[in-house]
Formats: sequence, C-alpha cells, structure tokens
Amino acid sequence: LLEGIAREIMKRKHQFAPQDIGTTLWSFASMEYFEEDVYRSACSRLSLRYCRSFKPQELSNTVWALATAGVFPKDLNVFDTTLVSSSKRMTISEITKDSVTECFAAATTELIRRPVEFKEQEIKDLLWSLSKVDCRHIS
Repeated sequence: LLEGIAREIMKRKHQFAPQDIGTTLWSFASMEYFEEDVYRSACSRLSLRYCRSFKPQELSNTVWALATAGVFPKDLNVFDTTLVSSSKRMTISEITKDSVTECFAAATTELIRRPVEFKEQEIKDLLWSLSKVDCRHIS
C-alpha cells in the first residue's frame, strides 16, 4: 500500500497541495516508511519560491517528517551563521540544488518572516527537526 502511494506521489507531486505533502510525509514517517527518494521528491514542492503559500503546520509537518525519516540536508553548514563565514556557506543557487536543504531553508525562512503565525507546537516541531538533522548556530 505505502509503496503504491509513494509511486503516485513521485509521479504526481506537482498535483499535490501543500497540505497533502506535509500530511502524507508526516504519515509516512509516523508509520516508519523511510524511502528517501519519496521524501526528497515530495519535499521539492516546498521551495523558497513557493514557501509563502504554505501554512506553518504544513512547513513544520514536512520538516518533522524529513528529520524523523533521517532525510537530511546535503550541507548542514548552510544554516551556520556563527562559525562558518558567509564566503564558505552555500549560495541560494546551491541551496536549490538539493530539495531537502531548500525545504529546511524555506521552513526556517518562513518562521523568521512570520513568527506570529506559528503555533507553539509548530515552532517546537521545526526546532526539533533542525536539532535532529544536526543544524547548529542558526540566526
């Protein structure tokens, strides 16, 4: 069943609404279905370009699912603004080459941009997700 749903997500990811993506990935992670290609494909919809259209719950559910499934950003230093100089951090064009890195960047960008829209649970889940994937020194 889950493999069939996963195949459909990968084929039709652009037809899924943000809520569908967040809820489906959250469900997969809760059921311990950890097929990395599915997560990477589905989360590509949550991009820096479209992240303003996602609700806080959709953002937090998606990054929570990625972290729970062990699907990590390619370069964790992208978020480190304290120890890694800006000249050594990824550029926006480099960030967008990895859907998971971009997804985490989009979620954190929106938390910074509109913190009052995030409920406490959503903030906690997003911060837990960053911690789980070993992101440090985010500002």
